[in-house]
Amino acid sequence: MEMPEVIPVCYCGNLAKLNMYWSNDNPGRRFFGCNKFGSRFQKPYQFFSWFDPPFTPRSRIMLLGLLKKVRTLEDAKRRERRT
Repeated sequence: MEMPEVIPVCYCGNLAKLNMYWSNDNPGRRFFGCNKFGSRFQKPYQFFSWFDPPFTPRSRIMLLGLLKKVRTLEDAKRRERRT
């Protein structure tokens, strides 16, 4: 994974963390968010900045199709192990 030359600083003063987004609109697209994101003890700050450029519509459709195939194969493998 390529690392950015400059890591942004969150509003809380800490370096932002590089995360990956898995929505249907932005599958696999990376973004910077507060390093405290996901902490149950402190609310994360609302810092957000995209790292990757947007996907083309065709790339997004292809990636979603591949993800669906992988999930289908993983589900079949799980079912096979149970029997």
